[in-house]
Amino acid sequence: MATGLDEEFEKKKQIKEREITLVSGDGKKFQLSSTFACISPVLEAALLDEECKEIEQKDIKGNILEEIVNYMNLRKGIDMEELKWPIQHKTMKEICGRGNEESAEFIDRVAKHRRNFQDLLLATVRLQIKGLQSLGVAKIACLLKWCKSEDLDRVLDPNITDGKLLPLRPEIIEERKKEEEERKKAREERKKAREAKEAKEAKEKEMEKEKDKEKEPK
Repeated sequence: MATGLDEEFEKKKQIKEREITLVSGDGKKFQLSSTFACISPVLEAALLDEECKEIEQKDIKGNILEEIVNYMNLRKGIDMEELKWPIQHKTMKEICGRGNEESAEFIDRVAKHRRNFQDLLLATVRLQIKGLQSLGVAKIACLLKWCKSEDLDRVLDPNITDGKLLPLRPEIIEERKKEEEERKKAREERKKAREAKEAKEAKEKEMEKEKDKEKEPK
């Protein structure tokens, strides 16, 4: 009885080696080996038809499909293994491990342009490229885990195009200032309440002492 891995191997054997073309939603075309394209189970299923030489991906833009093809060529038809969690290192090269340095460099480069990076992750879901998807999620985790706490709300800003955090917008600065003032006010109110409670307790203790003195025999 064939196992799942056996069936997968047999399926790959059935796919005829040939050059194919992937077409993006905006009409851009990219050529690559059918073997490399089989990183995606979605494309692999389409390529079981030996007459299939062109596959359209209407939901993926040209610049994103180009990066998908770059990854397929880089990996030579073998997807990354899904990464282990939680991540333990600060750099993608350390997270990906020895032998996967080029894949780490690939995701670091793509992630600098946050909107393209987010679109790439959506494309990996559509094409079911689990290794690349895992790589992208690890990059997000890396960005969030090791950034400063005050930058958590802007490290994934889709307007970032070069990996550098953008200056805080005036409305954000004003909002943070207001939040800090509210926190300061709350701290002062808690301090006053604590001091009032301590003063009340001290007064009650003093009154108890006075009563005790009055009860003492003269």
